[in-house]
Amino acid sequence: MKNRIIRSLFIFLGICLLTGCLSTGGKPQFNKVFVTNLNRVDILEPAAIKNEIEQYQYFEGSFGDQSFAAMLYLEAGPEGIEVLLLNEFGIEMGSISYDGQTAKMESSLFPKNLKCEYIILDLQNAYADPEILKNHYANYSLNFEYSENEGVQTRKVLKKDKLIEEIHVSEKNVTIQNHLRGYTYKLTVLDD
Repeated sequence: MKNRIIRSLFIFLGICLLTGCLSTGGKPQFNKVFVTNLNRVDILEPAAIKNEIEQYQYFEGSFGDQSFAAMLYLEAGPEGIEVLLLNEFGIEMGSISYDGQTAKMESSLFPKNLKCEYIILDLQNAYADPEILKNHYANYSLNFEYSENEGVQTRKVLKKDKLIEEIHVSEKNVTIQNHLRGYTYKLTVLDD
């Protein structure tokens, strides 16, 4: 009798452990991005970028007292984001990838404390559908503003009236300036 109770207890615990593992295994776990010191935001699903982007770009970045430039290859769209950082000889120096399930960055060029989710969210802010961004930020008590004038899109993330991030997107250039965190980077499309 005692052996049956112990065996039943082990079977019950095994089923609980198995169901617990299965129920948490499918949901991706990403770091939230501190857009302000108090507002943490999730990155969007890959489908937020509706148009396929596939291009070589020249990257110029300034992160506090550290700055660098590199060529990169960007693929972005409903399936995810892939960035390859390349040196002047076309040799890979790092990568950033996001597919909705995983997000990772492999590069010594970026500051060690910079998480890849921050760059992914910046790229989503520049390329994702403005209505999706507006609704997304509203969920976190933030504002997203979008305007277009003479072929230049201006995208802004604000906390009330305080400008956090400003992005300008034209056919050949994207400039992302985060006023709160003190970094700026510019992407210039390279002609084939």
